[in-house]
Amino acid sequence: MKRFGIVNSNVVTDPELSLQAKGIYAIICTYCNSNRTCYPSIATIADLCDVSTRTVDRKLKELKNKGYLERNGKIIKVL
Repeated sequence: MKRFGIVNSNVVTDPELSLQAKGIYAIICTYCNSNRTCYPSIATIADLCDVSTRTVDRKLKELKNKGYLERNGKIIKVL
């Protein structure tokens, strides 16, 4: 099964956002449904990015602080 995701150009062009955060955002977008929500585990994202779960957690916080996503428990909403 091929996965596709719509990535906000503001995220890609944000000079203050780390490259790892941009990559994690892109991966999250491939899991989103039509409501732009998804719930991949931190471990799944870490495995796909070949980074630690702690790194994913930090980068999700970076994205959240910049207003690019929201987290409610395990549910991630891409803004």
